[in-house]
Formats: sequence, C-alpha cells, structure tokens
Amino acid sequence: MQQSNQEINPYQPDGIDLRRLAKLLKEGMWLIFGFTGIVTLLAIVYALSLPPSPYVSIASVVSPGQSSVLSLNKFPLTNETSETIFTNYLRKLSEKEFQKNFFYGNDYLTVLNPGNEPIDDVENYVSGFLSSISVEAPDTKQSVGESPHLISMQGSDGEIISRFLNELVVSANSETVNDFITITNQKIAIRLNQIAEERGLLLARAKKDRLSLILRIKEEDAQKTRELNYLIERAKNKAKKERLNDIQTLTAAAKLAGFLGIIENNLGQISYSNTDINLNIALEDVDLPEWYLFGEKALLARVELLKNRTSDDPFIPELISLNNKINDIQNNNLLQTLEERQDDSPFIFVFDEFKNMITPINVLDIERTNLESIILESSGIDAMQLAHPPVTRQIPNPRRTIVVISFVAGFVLSIFLVLMMHLFKEDDTEPTTKTSR
Repeated sequence: MQQSNQEINPYQPDGIDLRRLAKLLKEGMWLIFGFTGIVTLLAIVYALSLPPSPYVSIASVVSPGQSSVLSLNKFPLTNETSETIFTNYLRKLSEKEFQKNFFYGNDYLTVLNPGNEPIDDVENYVSGFLSSISVEAPDTKQSVGESPHLISMQGSDGEIISRFLNELVVSANSETVNDFITITNQKIAIRLNQIAEERGLLLARAKKDRLSLILRIKEEDAQKTRELNYLIERAKNKAKKERLNDIQTLTAAAKLAGFLGIIENNLGQISYSNTDINLNIALEDVDLPEWYLFGEKALLARVELLKNRTSDDPFIPELISLNNKINDIQNNNLLQTLEERQDDSPFIFVFDEFKNMITPINVLDIERTNLESIILESSGIDAMQLAHPPVTRQIPNPRRTIVVISFVAGFVLSIFLVLMMHLFKEDDTEPTTKTSR
C-alpha cells in the first residue's frame, strides 16, 4: 500500500512549513536568546571601552581682497595675483614644519598637558595632535580662492582645538605675508647688486672707451707729428741745398765780376721810373746779372754770410706754420681733458627709440635711490579672508550604533545557527527512518 502511494506520488514538492519553522524556532529559543544576549553584552562592553567622542573644529577661508593685492603689488619687483597669494597661504598652512613650529612656539604642549605628566615620545605626541589638521578644497570647477576652503581639526578638547585652529589660521596669514615681504627684500637686494654691477660695467666700459680714445688720439698725434717733422726736415734740407747752391752761384758770379774788373756794385747807375717801386721789383724788371749789379766785393760778402749761417730756420717761411702745428699737437686740449677726467659717468649716454638722449648711470642711480628708500610693512595686507571662524562640534558617539548592530547581527546569526543545527540533525536521523519502513 505504501509502495503504491509512493508510485502515485513519486515526489513531494518543496515548500516552507511555517508551523514547523515556528516550532523549530521555539525549540531553539533559549539558544537564540542566549547567543543574542552574549553578542549584545560583548558589544556593550566594547562600546563602553571606547574613548569619548572627539570634537571637530571647522573654519573656512577664501582668497584675499583686491585691496591686499594692490597693497602688496605696490612693493617694487612684486606682481602677485589673488590666486597666487592664496595658494601660497594654503601651502604655508599645510606645511607640517610650520604647524610644529607654531605648536612649540605657542607652548601648546603645556596647554595639552597642564599637569606636566611624562610623555614617552613627544614628537609622536605632537605629530598625533597635528595629524588631524586637513585643508579641503571645494569640489567645484572654480579656480583656487573663489570658493571657501574648509580647514578642520579633531581633538578631545573642543575649546583647545578651536583656539589652536583659529590662531594657526591667523599665524599662517601673517607668515605668508612676511614671506612675500622677505622675498621682496631679497629681490630688492639682488636688484641693488645688479645695479651696482651694471653701473660698474658701464663705468668700466666708459673708462675703457676713454683710454682707447686717448690711445687713438696719441697715435694720431704721433703720426701727425712725424709727418710735420718730415715736412720740417724736408724744408730744412731744401733751404740748406738752396743756400749751398746760392754759395756756388754767388762764388762763380764773384769770380766772373773780379775777372771783368767789376769790384764795386753798379746799383747807382739804374734809373727808376717810380720811386715807390722797391729795389727787388726794379731789379727784376731790369733783369741784369748779379755779378754786374753787385760786383765782386758784394758777392763775396754774401758768400761769406751764407757760409757763416748757423741755421736756415729763419729763412724758411713755412717752418713757422709747421712748428705751430706741432705745438698744437703737443698741447692737445682734448687729450689733456681726457687724461685728467676723474668721472666718466656724465659722458655715458644712449638714445631711446624717440631719439632722446638717456644717461644710463642716472637712471640706475635713481632706481637705486628709490629701492634703498623703500620700507616694507605688512600692515593692511592679508593672504586670505576668514569666511567663517572655527566652529566646534562633537562627533556623534557610535556606541549606540555598535550595540544595535551587534544585537541585530547576533539575533540573525542565532536563528541561522538553530536552522543549521536542525538540518544536521535531520541528516543524522534519515537512514534510521527508511529502515523502519
């Protein structure tokens, strides 16, 4: 009969028997309650062992105003924008070295440890305190500084972290401005050195040009002097040659006059048509030989005078002009002025594109005077604007959440264990049931 029933119903469809499931859960009730209670109790113990909820302090900053940018750019050699200033501020604020220096400089170790309790590793203690500082940029497509940047910090004492964060934000602002001023001072110092070098190069170049001009003038004067001395020497040689020629000519004329018996001159026998005409012109007009006009005695006297002449210079008309030129060269006023000049700066000049004469030395001196007279001050300049001062709140405590999650998880897991235990129990009893049938 049983076999026929099995043939009629070869299998039974799977399904959930709610009564049987409720019966199983009722039988494992103590296991469910016990397991859930233990898990919940352990979660409560763990939650109570957690430290108190930390505090978080949040401030927001934006880029500096245009007044600060204009005030900073009034300094020479400075050309900053609101974005570059704010970027430098954020970089300064995020530097761990700056944060540590601020921490130690304001004695926050004593503030955090008023009882002066021993600390095993101070560096790790300070690093742990500063590790929660974060700078978050706004999640937008706007450029740096257009939206507020959030600066947050966590700690166990809300008042301390709020004060620390507020002072850190302000200190980073002043440090950033001071850095800009320091950099500007360095730029000014570098520029002053450059001005000194440029000025020195200009003066050295001017001196070199002046010495080159002096050398060129001396060489030109030496060349002119050599040429004039050559002309003088040639004029003297010409005069000497003419004098020797005259001696020979007069000597020959004297011999001829003596041979002809003309001892005295015959100048008295010449009649003048005009008494105002000088002798030389008259003699030229007459065109009589010298031996006849002057006679042997006068000619020999002239020969003796020519022989006894010690210098022909007075009889060379162009010699005076040549010597004057040599004297002018030897007393060259331009050369003396160049040699005696002590300062070349007034003589250094260039022409700009408008053909105006500019003295570079004066321009450099004016720039140097302006740079040396500058007094850099940080008043009225900010590297950021405080959008919202630090606001401190306590982070929600996760203890209740841990207990609730543990209770639910323990309850579900205990039900799963009860079902699994019943499943294994059915597997163990199934062969016995088939045998009895």
